[in-house]
Amino acid sequence: MPTIMESLLAEHAILLQKIIDQAKKDALSSQASSSGITGTTNVVKMDLLTQINSNFDNLIKEKKEKNIISGYVDPLKWTRNINCWAKSLDLTGTSVGIWGLGGVGGGTLVTKKHILLANHVPYPALPFTLYFVDNNNKSYEYKVIKTKRVGITDILIGELDKEADAALKVYNVLPANYLKYFDKTNNFPVLYSDQEKKALISEFGSPIDIDNSVCIQLNPPNNSNRSQYFEPLAVGDSGNIVGTIINNEVVLMGAWYRTWYNNSGISTNIPHYIADINNTILSLSSGYKLKEADLSAFKTF
Repeated sequence: MPTIMESLLAEHAILLQKIIDQAKKDALSSQASSSGITGTTNVVKMDLLTQINSNFDNLIKEKKEKNIISGYVDPLKWTRNINCWAKSLDLTGTSVGIWGLGGVGGGTLVTKKHILLANHVPYPALPFTLYFVDNNNKSYEYKVIKTKRVGITDILIGELDKEADAALKVYNVLPANYLKYFDKTNNFPVLYSDQEKKALISEFGSPIDIDNSVCIQLNPPNNSNRSQYFEPLAVGDSGNIVGTIINNEVVLMGAWYRTWYNNSGISTNIPHYIADINNTILSLSSGYKLKEADLSAFKTF
């Protein structure tokens, strides 16, 4: 039979343990609430336009070079330009050249085995060879063994003879609903390249219906600092990458299609044709599809 003192001590121990347990529960609840897990506290989401603007402006705050590739000794010895303003971005998923065309025609990895091309470019007869260079200046050679046009657009999907090396970037694409992440102003900066393999900057204008397909109009930047990195689209630039920068990564929007008025250019519109592109990829080889960029951290309008 416990004494009165022993009973009081036991009750005290039980009470103390209950206080400790409740304190732990309160601490976990507070942490979850501040993280937005419980849904009781609104999470402040980022503004996509603000982030894209910041990404570009931080990269070009010091005057830097445009050239992505600093030249080569032979077709398998390209080197990346360490003085390029976009050197911190992973541009290894964009081809540095096509045998017989040089920098014309582009070639951007959209899956580990498929590339984005431009339908109107006179590519060499299949199979044709294209080259990539990783961030350690190692070159890779692949052959395009099949191509297929997406509907009546200028989007052409090429299938490689083997999967691209893990050192090469496969790009996410802007989702079809990307415009809902912008308020009234959606003139965000756009990164693009050309036949000379330069990293250049234009500005998103708007979707545009042309030649019975939905494309994207891209304009010269209004920002004076960004305009230093703008060059008008020229014959031969077709097929090269068009994208933007989100979370410090290049996100694919399309590839050059044609020139337009007042130094503007027209790009194919990957977000508008995601389902069609996936069907085209599937018809070439199973088990692959586009990966859409996750914009859930950004607020919608």
